[in-house]
Amino acid sequence: MKLTKAGWLYIVVTLALGVASVNTGNNLLYLITSAFLSFMLLAGVFGKRNVEALDVEISFPEEIYANKEAFINVKIINKKKFFPAFLIRILIKDFDISYLFPYFEREANSILKIKPNKRGIQTFKEIYIASVFPFNFFIRWKKINKIFSFTVFPEPKICEFLFYQDRKNKGEMETNKSGWEGDLLSIKDYIEGTPVKYIHWKATAKTDKLKVKEFSEFKNQPMIIDFEKINLPEKELKLSCITYLILEMMKKGVPIGLKIKDKFYKPSLSYNHKIALLTELALYE
Repeated sequence: MKLTKAGWLYIVVTLALGVASVNTGNNLLYLITSAFLSFMLLAGVFGKRNVEALDVEISFPEEIYANKEAFINVKIINKKKFFPAFLIRILIKDFDISYLFPYFEREANSILKIKPNKRGIQTFKEIYIASVFPFNFFIRWKKINKIFSFTVFPEPKICEFLFYQDRKNKGEMETNKSGWEGDLLSIKDYIEGTPVKYIHWKATAKTDKLKVKEFSEFKNQPMIIDFEKINLPEKELKLSCITYLILEMMKKGVPIGLKIKDKFYKPSLSYNHKIALLTELALYE
């Protein structure tokens, strides 16, 4: 508990009134002093009750990158049955985060912004709730005895790799397998579920039947990144460059694998595979 300026002033005035009432024997001053003391007692009782039985839950996005803004979901839960919570401020000192919940009954949520400055496992250890309720005389604190951990991936940075340039020159291989992105192979009858943009309206008008365009499919060659063969002197820069490359290649539909230390990740396009690669880079020592 910490006294505010208003609290100190209130105590000084109360003491002054108490001394004056004793010295003068004035009944009115006694009544005023008693009222001041009652208000102080109420502030203590209700203030203590206000911060009791509160809990905090924090959820994190799947992808958080160093030196990039990310948003976390903070939920505060009131476990008291008959008493709502007023003027509850949550403080996460590890990241200098502060947010005020003016009023809630059972629970309240807020989306807060963080910006980690380094990769690896980060934690929220110093989590507090505080309140000046009801009269702003005292700030009551309560530490949340929980630790929340999350993984921060390396900051993506654009780098020019020799094998990346070679990859760009090779481009994509076109196959005779039907798809939606290559050259036009043929015009065929409409199949339920085909996107409207692929309907061939001229052929449809001529035959009175829905016709669709059939294209060849692009097939991307898998890429494998060998961590040790990337000739960059600074470890953090190398990790950032590889992170960027993984994100860009998977965005383009290129299956990507990784050789790092004694581990080998086979090329894949799955989201879980992407998270596994980025986690490996985040925890690299």
